[in-house]
Amino acid sequence: MRANLTVRLRVARIMLGVFLLSLVTLAFEGPRSPLAWLGLVGLVPLVVGLTGY
Repeated sequence: MRANLTVRLRVARIMLGVFLLSLVTLAFEGPRSPLAWLGLVGLVPLVVGLTGY
């Protein structure tokens, strides 16, 4: 299978994934918000950005 992401798009997805995963720390520190668990969605763009598929 051929990778179909440009380098710029891969970097953007990795940065977005890391940002969303940083929201998970709000679930363990500070106010416990149900929205903090939505940070786990950051795994998807992070994996896609790292693998390139």
